[in-house]
Amino acid sequence: MSLALANEEVTFWQVMLIIGAVVIVAVIILLSLLLSLVRSIEVGVRRVQDVAQGVAGNTANIKVALAVVASLEEVIGELRRHARLLGVG
Repeated sequence: MSLALANEEVTFWQVMLIIGAVVIVAVIILLSLLLSLVRSIEVGVRRVQDVAQGVAGNTANIKVALAVVASLEEVIGELRRHARLLGVG
């Protein structure tokens, strides 16, 4: 038993194989592009995370800074009272 294909069928399969190869190449290119974009986003997220950690480190002692500001306002008020009593300013 011989399974021979007609010329049209051979041409059809050749075209289908070429289309399949083109689709595979396109998928590989698109996945490579997606992988590149994901890596770029990952780098950006790491940078934001580093900055956020820096901000957290800078604001770790914010309560102390606010207490200092409050005490400085008290000191300034006291200095003004002394200046008024001494007739300075």
